[in-house]
Amino acid sequence: MHYQINNAKSILKKNGKSFYWAGKFLPKECINMAAELYGFCRTLDDIADNGEINSLKNLRNIRSNIKKKTFVDLENIYSIKYPKFLNSSSKRVVIDLIDGLILDQKAILFRKEEELIRYSYHVAGTVGIMMCDALKCDNSFAKSFAVDLGIAMQLTNIARDVLEDAKMGRRYLPGSWVQNISPKEIVLAAKTNDFKKIRIISKGIKKLLILSEQYYFSGDRGLAFLPFNTRVAISVASGVYREIGVQLENENYNWQNGRQVTSIYTKIKISIIKIFKEIFYFRLKKKHNSELHIFLENLVDDK
Repeated sequence: MHYQINNAKSILKKNGKSFYWAGKFLPKECINMAAELYGFCRTLDDIADNGEINSLKNLRNIRSNIKKKTFVDLENIYSIKYPKFLNSSSKRVVIDLIDGLILDQKAILFRKEEELIRYSYHVAGTVGIMMCDALKCDNSFAKSFAVDLGIAMQLTNIARDVLEDAKMGRRYLPGSWVQNISPKEIVLAAKTNDFKKIRIISKGIKKLLILSEQYYFSGDRGLAFLPFNTRVAISVASGVYREIGVQLENENYNWQNGRQVTSIYTKIKISIIKIFKEIFYFRLKKKHNSELHIFLENLVDDK
């Protein structure tokens, strides 16, 4: 068990630098569970993105195993360790996550904002719900806010990776925002410095980040449901990840020259700000904005 936790932490440190940094502020028990959850999700993501012809078949088999609760097969066949701390209601959420990864097995060309938000729920909002289990937060109201923070981070992720995703035949920016520019056209525009198309995509990224702010705001409100020691860590994680979008904005939404990363200095600065905010800012538990889930009907149980 000790080896498994250390291995999960190693995966988190290597592949999830922002989350690993924020994890330094979590109690030991919670960071162990958070690392276990990250390792679980990362393994699923690697199976989805390994480029093998059997990826879709493997994901469907994993989905079936989870639905049937045959967790031994998951570990023996796919080296997936199902987190034991997930409660029984989280099984549907895990299946929702896998459905999002299955969607990624084909070319992505979203047409409308609705598709973008539903996808972001599947691949990241679900992780927010599972993090509630890792942080031992069983308040049903909190989970709606956790979904929003997951969606916000995914929107930031999409904004950061426009070029990389286009190279894989994916365009998550809704076609209605970017004149239906194809992934091939996005890659070509970056190569040839096509100012007109670069500007169209930049405007789409700007719109995406403005949308993400609505979800970050809601996610921040949800921190009121967490105790101080876990609230600080999630606040830091949110702030560090949001900074990617801030840097994109400061660079005039320049996407064609590679990904934005946050420096260690920036992470320290944000962490100090967030710690002081949580110490001195009194948080009130407020009602969730249901309009943020208008596209998530039958997916999220808003109470």
